[in-house]
Amino acid sequence: MKNKLLQKTTNTLRGRLSLWYILSVSLIILLSLTAVSTLFWITLQDQIDHHVHTVVNEAKQIVENYQGKERDELIKNFVTVRGMTVVVLSPDGSAILETNSPDIASVTEHQLQKILTLRSLYESTPAHFTENNIRFAALPAKINAGKGIVAVGYSTQILYATFYKLISIIIAVAVFLIIPITVIGYKFLKKQLLPLENIANQARLVSGTSSLSKRINITSPTEELKTIQEALNTMLTKLEEIFKSEREFFSDAAHTLKTPLAILKSQIENSNLIQGKREEMLKTIDNANETAQDLILLSKINNKPQKLETVSLTNLITDLSELAETLGENKKLNISKDIETNILLKADKRLLQRALSNIIFNSIIYNKEFGNVHIGLGKQKNKIIVIVKDTGIGITKHDLPLVFSRFFRGSNNIDKGSGLGLAISKAILESFGAKINISSSINKGTTISIIFS
Repeated sequence: MKNKLLQKTTNTLRGRLSLWYILSVSLIILLSLTAVSTLFWITLQDQIDHHVHTVVNEAKQIVENYQGKERDELIKNFVTVRGMTVVVLSPDGSAILETNSPDIASVTEHQLQKILTLRSLYESTPAHFTENNIRFAALPAKINAGKGIVAVGYSTQILYATFYKLISIIIAVAVFLIIPITVIGYKFLKKQLLPLENIANQARLVSGTSSLSKRINITSPTEELKTIQEALNTMLTKLEEIFKSEREFFSDAAHTLKTPLAILKSQIENSNLIQGKREEMLKTIDNANETAQDLILLSKINNKPQKLETVSLTNLITDLSELAETLGENKKLNISKDIETNILLKADKRLLQRALSNIIFNSIIYNKEFGNVHIGLGKQKNKIIVIVKDTGIGITKHDLPLVFSRFFRGSNNIDKGSGLGLAISKAILESFGAKINISSSINKGTTISIIFS
């Protein structure tokens, strides 16, 4: 699920830039947090060292200048602050005074041993060390005409607690900063990328030859977007001119052929040719006439305004299925149907019937004896889907990408048609905003699906 969400996010330029923006901001905040935390940690440690350094010097003066209860009372004043401990060791290493804040436990044997190892301290420089979460500063002091040690400790637990509290505050602030910064950044990116998305949306609308007259138009484009806009509009203009010239050529060529074909047919019908020869020539002329008519139809499909009406696709597919049953009787084909009721579509009924009949007719012509043809009609997610599936001879992988090309006849073609049938069907269906897909395997059959959105 997470991988799909990430893939969906990174599929768009806005998603990629937003993700990069969030990661960059998060990294900057993380580095800033680390730097601030490190600096604060070092500062806290320096403050503790400075504090125990000052206190140990004061404690040394008290130990050397006062005796008995007066000394003990003055030393106890140092531990009124949380986390403090003071230890005074005699020259023989025994503790003659130990006083702690209420929140600090008594000095342990390990801590005493650590202090005793510092007998060689320089008098002017306190030695600092940490033992059992206590930061100590120790100095030699004159005690009972000998050399003892005064040690002052401060609990590092307070240091950790303060540090963690600061980290929590910084993290909370960082989170509250990242969220609004991310939202603002996302909206800013959305606004900046809106012209590019408009280009993509407008380009997506150019889905067929009928929409080549559309032009991409965006407001206040940048230099880069203006270049893209002009390039796409130039390309659309050239494509429109090419397709227009092509349609005009096919239409003119077809109309030019009709007159001589009609004259030729009339002469052959009135000639003294043998009956069989005459019928063969007339059939050839009729095929040529049909091809000319198909060319004229192709030239008009995307050029002539269609007479759109509400068509019952259920009734149309049902009628074509019954026709398929009749046509398939010679091959003893099994025609199965799965047709939903009350499916309506805005279309030119005559052209739609021509497109669908071509496809269903092919499933009969190219099928095997005792084969199957399945014709389906249904709705899925507000889309109308027509499926025609057969168990015929199939189409080779080499021919499959070309089956909708004009005049294309496959290597295993058994029909003597013009090769315009599927090209006409595709052109008609696309003029209604439909998509046509085909899949096929040799000797296994062909499946054509038509999706009306």
